[in-house]
Amino acid sequence: MIPKWVKFAGVVLALVLVSTLSFAAGLGLRAFQSTEIRYPLGDTPEEHAETFRVFWEAWHLIEEEFYSPEGQPDSQEMTYSAIRGALVSLGDRHTIFAEPALTAILDEDMRGSFQGIGASVNVHNGQLIIYRIIPDTPALEAGLLPGDVIIEVDGQPVQGMELMDVITLIRGPEGTSVSLLIGRRAGPDSEREILQVDIVRRKIEHATVESRMLADGIAYLGLTDFNSPSASKVKKSLQELLECDPQGLILDLRDNPGGYLQSAVAIGSHFIDEGVILYERGKNDAEREYTATGRGLATSIPLVVLVNGGSASASEIVAGAIQDHQRGVLIGQQTMGKGTIQVSQHLSDGSSLHVTVAHWYTPNNEQIDVKGLTPDILVDVTAEDLVAGRDPQLERAQQYFQEELGRSARVH
Repeated sequence: MIPKWVKFAGVVLALVLVSTLSFAAGLGLRAFQSTEIRYPLGDTPEEHAETFRVFWEAWHLIEEEFYSPEGQPDSQEMTYSAIRGALVSLGDRHTIFAEPALTAILDEDMRGSFQGIGASVNVHNGQLIIYRIIPDTPALEAGLLPGDVIIEVDGQPVQGMELMDVITLIRGPEGTSVSLLIGRRAGPDSEREILQVDIVRRKIEHATVESRMLADGIAYLGLTDFNSPSASKVKKSLQELLECDPQGLILDLRDNPGGYLQSAVAIGSHFIDEGVILYERGKNDAEREYTATGRGLATSIPLVVLVNGGSASASEIVAGAIQDHQRGVLIGQQTMGKGTIQVSQHLSDGSSLHVTVAHWYTPNNEQIDVKGLTPDILVDVTAEDLVAGRDPQLERAQQYFQEELGRSARVH
């Protein structure tokens, strides 16, 4: 089981798993860097040899003496548990160990495509609730709807399971099938209907960016991930939207768990013409300043940023920079509070270790980690809103522009 502190309340199941390594809860992390293990397999640095002597003493005692009617413990699981135990002692929820199956999922997400069904899920009161269906995917074709509750996957109950464990159950090779038991309500007070939905998985290109024009000349740009292709997709979408001469722009970073740091800086620079995007502080008092590139496309258009508890990591970098520079208004819910950078170390058996190496701060030197960002306008979304297909946060953003544009018209 993946530890509880790795739970991420707004990721895309593989369903999508919106780029999970950002699993800052998300799992809240993100593989911003990737390196090889430092020591050759089997070697123990000399300075640690004596320290590890007691570990091996305990290990051999367990091997020789432990008895249980259920059998001898699996040595691989003992090894994984020992690693997890060491990480718990660090007191950092973002430094995590991922077994090979989870590592493969995280690597797949960062490449911008995956093999699954194409739905996004939130954890609400211990239940897995689908909140978004990706267009042109098996999930949509099978009739899944926002608000559906996933009860079982291939006959296995999932309530109370860790989110990443459920993701590994739902994802699988293209062409294979997965059976979901779904609970569905027609309305908040209606009885829940139980449905079995069989879905054939296939390869899904994660769109990452969604753009369109809304009513009253307002442009909408939704970003679900800061993976490798995100920056170029955002640039292309902004160019197309700006050709429509919009009166304002809504940047939707809700349930975006983050991604690559360089993508965050590149995308943030489209909205901030100059100045600091973030500060990064690491070991031995090292500090680095990241500034806007000066090549932004949307540095003056009226701007609203939508955020919620699933907005983490790179999302908080961009939203925090926009807020501190007073470039736009944040609407929604308190963000996750995942303001750290991890180095992704791939281990010899296909597992991986994700180690926190630095913390981020906004341009006003506000800590992101744990605290998160507080929106300028707080708007909640309930499970009933999802079932009814309502989006009160997006509606509030549109209302904000109506009020501001109306005020501007009266002044002139």
